Amino acid sequence: MFLIKSIRKQNKCMDFNRFNTFIFDLDETVWCWTELIPGVERIIDRLNYLGKQVLFVTNNTFLSRKGLAKKLNTLGIEAKEENVINPAISISEYIRRRKGRAIVFGDGLKEDLKKDGIKVVKKPPAKYLVVGLYPKFNFQELGVAVEAIEKGAEFLAAAGGRYFRFGNGKLPGTGVIVNAIEYVSDKKSILLGKPSEFFQSIVELNIESSRKETVLFGDELDSDILLGKNAGYFTVLVKTGVDKIVKGKIRPDLVLNSVADVKVSA
Repeated sequence: MFLIKSIRKQNKCMDFNRFNTFIFDLDETVWCWTELIPGVERIIDRLNYLGKQVLFVTNNTFLSRKGLAKKLNTLGIEAKEENVINPAISISEYIRRRKGRAIVFGDGLKEDLKKDGIKVVKKPPAKYLVVGLYPKFNFQELGVAVEAIEKGAEFLAAAGGRYFRFGNGKLPGTGVIVNAIEYVSDKKSILLGKPSEFFQSIVELNIESSRKETVLFGDELDSDILLGKNAGYFTVLVKTGVDKIVKGKIRPDLVLNSVADVKVSA
């Protein structure tokens, strides 16, 4: 608790203008899917006006990257597809390097992988089993997943989150599907979303600033903040989502109530 109090005191005089690249998680940092976190639109508009690089780095694969950018624009935040980085990029790169067909669960993820030239099939055999956010997942598809793994498919996970915030409610997250497949197949997945090293390398390729000039905002310590710490960025935990207090070994550089508390003077 002392850490949080001291961080809050620091924020009173902190000017974020020293950063040139601003990385934002999406779920419970920028939006709760159906609506924006209050005040976030104003901050991001200001950053765009000042010519700062703004990236949205998310484990969300519910929609394609184009779909996520479109949703941001619909909610009032200017964004292009290239501003959105999600596990579809790292998974596509992983498969391209090794080649092979993939069974994919998740409509948005499947759309992105097909667009990136990945051969997607419905049933085994396949070299890869890929799992993203997919609320329609059922027992029949669980059987297909287990069969694919038993026939040698490498099990790739876009994320490990427990839930997905949908307005004021919650839906099961990607991790629920991943854990079900792991439980039945007795096979561990390979995480290619946050905070994996492979995903981190994809993010770093898109950063236009030095590490010291890059700041990352997120609501989860073991996902968002850990990625930022491993990459050497300034990290900010916002209390609009999963983690409301700092505990354990993962320590952000700053804690804010919301992205709306950011001060940019220029």
